[in-house]
Amino acid sequence: MELKQANYTVNHAGAFSDFGNVTEGKLKGKIFLKAALSLTSMEVSLNNLPPGGEVPFYHKHLENEELYIFLKGQGRIQVDGEELDVFEGSSVRIARDGTRALRNTSASEDLHFIVVQAKENSLAQWAETDGVILEQPVAWEKVAE
Repeated sequence: MELKQANYTVNHAGAFSDFGNVTEGKLKGKIFLKAALSLTSMEVSLNNLPPGGEVPFYHKHLENEELYIFLKGQGRIQVDGEELDVFEGSSVRIARDGTRALRNTSASEDLHFIVVQAKENSLAQWAETDGVILEQPVAWEKVAE
């Protein structure tokens, strides 16, 4: 489901555990959000690698760094030949020239993760330098229980 408004776009991709049958690009279990959310400064993918699954090729990027955020499961990520354990709560940033691959090391649990791609060295402003706190009080609609 997708909802577009002037200042926001919403996409409900569903549960990570349901991504196993989705195929976008070269991999099953991957949902790209750039088009669905009309993203203009990054690419984001939602990912589910099944037990024993792997990204079956090395890759790197021409301009984008990647941030891998691991939400569930366990695996190993390989960057420039060095292998690192990853699990729920791990985050790994990889420069555009880093040669990478990933695998799920569990025999029984899916590996759920988010990947954010953005142009390397392009972040000029962030939360403390870009955010503006407004004086407007926050009001929420009452929700029936």
